[in-house]
Amino acid sequence: SLLWLASKVEEGLLFFDNADDPNINLNDFIPQCNHGNIIITSRNPGMCVHAGSNSLVSEMEEEDAVALLLKSALQKATVHTEQIAAEIVKSLHHLALAIVQAGAFISKSRNLDGCLALYTKNQARLLSEKPSQSHDCYAHTVYTTWQMSFDRLTPPAAMFLQHCSFLHYNGISEEIFSYASKYQFPSDGSSKEELQKPLEFLSHFVEPTGEWDSLRFLGATNEVQSYSLISFDAEKKLFFIHPFVHSWTSPKPEISGMPRFGKSGQAPLPSPYMSAPGPPSPCMVDIWPGFPFPR
Repeated sequence: SLLWLASKVEEGLLFFDNADDPNINLNDFIPQCNHGNIIITSRNPGMCVHAGSNSLVSEMEEEDAVALLLKSALQKATVHTEQIAAEIVKSLHHLALAIVQAGAFISKSRNLDGCLALYTKNQARLLSEKPSQSHDCYAHTVYTTWQMSFDRLTPPAAMFLQHCSFLHYNGISEEIFSYASKYQFPSDGSSKEELQKPLEFLSHFVEPTGEWDSLRFLGATNEVQSYSLISFDAEKKLFFIHPFVHSWTSPKPEISGMPRFGKSGQAPLPSPYMSAPGPPSPCMVDIWPGFPFPR
């Protein structure tokens, strides 16, 4: 079929939808020719190498988000319903799939006014349930979509994402982890048994000499980025997690659709300010003013 597409001189369109798997080289499925058109949709930013141009599609514009919610909820557009819908989509961070799920839930009761309070109280359950009726053929909920991506992560990458749930979702720096790797146990502090899992996680990025291995850390964070579970600000050198992903990864009682991290949850990272040698970087002090770092 690739030879046939390459031999045809007519303009055609080849569409790759949800090409998310970073282990698949999409180039093997692209005809080697100078004609034709290709559209690729993917959560994997690495797929941009196949495109002459690319566009980031993230949160919806508020007007479009409100219209989508009202359509999914079978509600007429009035000044009143649009005002309420605007509050709801804001709480959903203008995420299209979450809006469709919320709209399907509202359509059952037709109670738009009470949706926001109910959603706030039951966010995990509502985002884990697949509506019986849907406007599209997408088979997964918000949470199951992330779970499928999480299940493909290697242990170091998965543990990195889980530990990020103990931090604020905006402004996560590599220095937080490298500094914590230098943690030394005080005589009256936490025992090694209590911090076994976070220390095992940090050991993936520490060389035999005890030096921090930024290349290994980069490999783990790039892996998480390939599934769009985190973003990286190259100018500020900081990671950002979507608030929904951050909430989803936070430790909670077992709920269908919530992340499966194994038999026991991770403990938070060691408190690096307690006995790690040397002062923290200025970046850490600026980002985490609530932490009692020495100045």
